Amino acid sequence: MKSGNIQQYAHFSEFDNVQQFNETIKHFLHKNSTQFTKSELVAFYTLTRFSVKKIGVCNARICKLVEATQSSQGGVSRSTFERMLRKAKKLGIITVHHTTREKGGISHNVYVFHKIDGANHKKLTDRHKPQKQEPSTVPIIKKAEETIKIENKNIKEKHLRPINIESLDHTYVPSYVPEPFIKAVRPFFDRAKQICELWDRVLIAYRSMKFTAPVEHFLPTIIQAFKETVYKYKQGKVKTGFVPYFYGTLSGMLVAEKRRRIVASERTEWCGWLEA
Repeated sequence: MKSGNIQQYAHFSEFDNVQQFNETIKHFLHKNSTQFTKSELVAFYTLTRFSVKKIGVCNARICKLVEATQSSQGGVSRSTFERMLRKAKKLGIITVHHTTREKGGISHNVYVFHKIDGANHKKLTDRHKPQKQEPSTVPIIKKAEETIKIENKNIKEKHLRPINIESLDHTYVPSYVPEPFIKAVRPFFDRAKQICELWDRVLIAYRSMKFTAPVEHFLPTIIQAFKETVYKYKQGKVKTGFVPYFYGTLSGMLVAEKRRRIVASERTEWCGWLEA
């Protein structure tokens, strides 16, 4: 990923407003503040302050972030800041993207905070068998027939009740989501909204790599990242939400794939030069 100004990374933002961002940070620290030392919390709060211009995204150089902590209880060292980042990444609240300069070499990082909401904390289980519904829990979408008289004729009129998007199953997933991906995640996420949220994260990770090949080309990698996340979740190693952990896993695998492609391309060019 190339270095640039904050506008270049606006698409990474997962928050609609600052209040939503603040609520996520509050929720995260309520559960995980004991994982950080006092100095690491100073570093964490500093990073959040620099992640407001594009909500939840920061591209400031780490030396600038460390310098900004000097006004907070004496400041922290670079090693402390980096230790905080490692913990935050492991807990799933942050993903760190590395950038490179136009002429080569490593440049600044891009820090992306992830949304943590109620949907991400639901227990991941296999789909349960449908239970018998009580009379009060009729399907959201139901066709009822009424017989009315119009000009002495009986006409049947069908009514569609209001649709609740939370209740729609996987058969309502839009066509832009590949069928192999739906098939892979369906045993664990059967709601259309959940599947679409997972695929949205896939697209964010894919676009950040700026591949020339279509996203469908990477479906084996995407599905493997999902399966590895499920395995880690079942082991109890996912400390925050399933979706942020999946995003972080997939991002790492796509970065590795990008590097393999670059090496393969350079090797091909080198061999071509020798043959010439």
